[in-house]
Amino acid sequence: MYKNVVKQQEQRLHLLLMLLLGLIFGSCISRLLQLARHEFYSNGSASTDASSNGQTADTLYRWRMPSDHNGSQRILCMVTVRPVDKERRVHIESTWGKRCHKLLILNGMHKNLNESSPLMDENQQTYKSSISSSSNTRWSSTRSSSSISWGRTREYLHHVYTHYHGQYDWFLMVTDETYVIMENLQHFLMDYSPELPIYFDSFTYAYKENHTRGGSGGNLFSREALHRFVTLGHGNSTICSSHNYGIKHVEIARCFRNVGVAVGKSSDEHGLPLLHSAAAQSRP
Repeated sequence: MYKNVVKQQEQRLHLLLMLLLGLIFGSCISRLLQLARHEFYSNGSASTDASSNGQTADTLYRWRMPSDHNGSQRILCMVTVRPVDKERRVHIESTWGKRCHKLLILNGMHKNLNESSPLMDENQQTYKSSISSSSNTRWSSTRSSSSISWGRTREYLHHVYTHYHGQYDWFLMVTDETYVIMENLQHFLMDYSPELPIYFDSFTYAYKENHTRGGSGGNLFSREALHRFVTLGHGNSTICSSHNYGIKHVEIARCFRNVGVAVGKSSDEHGLPLLHSAAAQSRP
């Protein structure tokens, strides 16, 4: 009799202990899932809200690339040139342009965008690059105003999207007066996924109502940003201006804002710019 009572008490204690352990274990798992979910949404959601509020996306979109990319992002470079500046094209092709995964030379002087006036130069070349890690300056431009109109910019991006969208991760558009340190740019992009709706420019322009800011240099689009720009904004005058005139940087920022693409932070932890639009100067 006494032994049976002791055995029953032991069984009850065992059941209570198992129940207590189960509750503790379940509580820990629930907490971990809540933390993981919070981190997921804080990193990857609310892109439209961030863009519409004129905020940068540095904290929203710093996601690590998948391991199969091996730290290397496929970058297509678009360089607008003028026919009178043929020498610059040669220098670009023989220097930093070789390190683009693909280099497209865009004729920035076409007045009519039609079949007889091609957007791209006939002799295009594909370049393979060996990527290394570095930091600091990504590109430097020497011109104070853009050389191509908003209308041509739309057509350039539509052409590139149609023919190259699925082949590259990032799309860089600069003028022929720009020098890009591609190794540094690759290092800069290591923390960003091309599947995120984000873009960068040389002066961290964020469009807000009744507030504009000018500038030049270059623009860097993720694959998803270009996808939204073309599929949602191109040809829709309620989202993106359908006029051929306009300041390129202002119109790009306005259009991206309307399709939920955020502008990325283009400065380091000290607030110093990483993408320079000022002229490079020689130092003693």
